[in-house]
Amino acid sequence: MRTTPFFSDSSTEGSEISTKLEGITKKFGRLTVFDNLNLEISRGELFSLVGPSGSGKTTLLRIIAGLEIQDSGHVYINSKAVDGLSPPRRNIGMVFQDYALYPNKTVIDNIMSPLIVKNVKRSVARKEAEEMAERLSIGETLARKPAQISGGQQQRVALARALIKKPDVFLLDEPFSNLDAQLRFSARKFLKEVQREFGITTIYVTHDQSEALSISDRVAIMGGGRVHQVGTPREIYEAPSDEFVAMFIGSPPLNVISVQVKGGNSTPITMKLPGVSDGAFRVGIRPEGVTIGRGNNEATVTSLEYAGRETIVYLKVAETEIRSIVFDAGLLKVGQKVKFDVQQSPLVLAREDS
Repeated sequence: MRTTPFFSDSSTEGSEISTKLEGITKKFGRLTVFDNLNLEISRGELFSLVGPSGSGKTTLLRIIAGLEIQDSGHVYINSKAVDGLSPPRRNIGMVFQDYALYPNKTVIDNIMSPLIVKNVKRSVARKEAEEMAERLSIGETLARKPAQISGGQQQRVALARALIKKPDVFLLDEPFSNLDAQLRFSARKFLKEVQREFGITTIYVTHDQSEALSISDRVAIMGGGRVHQVGTPREIYEAPSDEFVAMFIGSPPLNVISVQVKGGNSTPITMKLPGVSDGAFRVGIRPEGVTIGRGNNEATVTSLEYAGRETIVYLKVAETEIRSIVFDAGLLKVGQKVKFDVQQSPLVLAREDS
């Protein structure tokens, strides 16, 4: 029973549709990956597919690309069904997790390769490849081979090779997973800038929810073979459609606790739940909404996790454990009794006594 109004899923109404998935069903033997999945992606948006391992993100991307064939349903690109078209005829640009560069070819030959396959004159292809390399800031690497450049540069070569085709849709399958943390941060910013510059519809697969929230126009949260919610990053974070989304999005994760409500107040953790009738509920509280040092609740500090500019504090109230984020935990110690308050309105996830 949902008692808190969530945002409705963001729709593409009023936007021109670039890619549409209609009634997609896919099975591997007895395993059903998708059953009647529907999704619409607007032209020019950066759209992320996010979910845990095994949720079908990459399979769905491969179906759009034509590398996997669905059992039923249709894929539309620019309003045209592409179900019967091979991957090259779908005009898709794709970057894989391992970049799939030709190891024996130079950078410029790697970038040129899609044009050479299309029988573009070599001098024309070379000029376009040089221009693309300059736009992606890898012009100095053109004479080298992939093994002679850094991981970040390899990733840009893969992007350049996909973009030079002028694809209708750009598909990215966890392209930054092989980069270290610092490079991932700069690569995300770079990708967003490139996507805005080219204005190309981009579908991005990742299991990293912080990555998806930071770069996407809209996000689809996938799990259990279905799409749980589609929305902007803010909608997904602030108004999850169900408990799966609420638990998956956020780091550290959402606190999910059972409470008894009477007269608008709750136990064992006291917080205001206006408009909620008396009874037993599961509620979600973001860790940043738990403020230590004041309030009507008392807890014991059970653990501290230092994370640079912030510390994750684990609190125990009776048999209930919750997490808080604090920016100055210098005086806190394990075993200490502290006061705390819930500053943000909790998400009411389900009624437990119905």
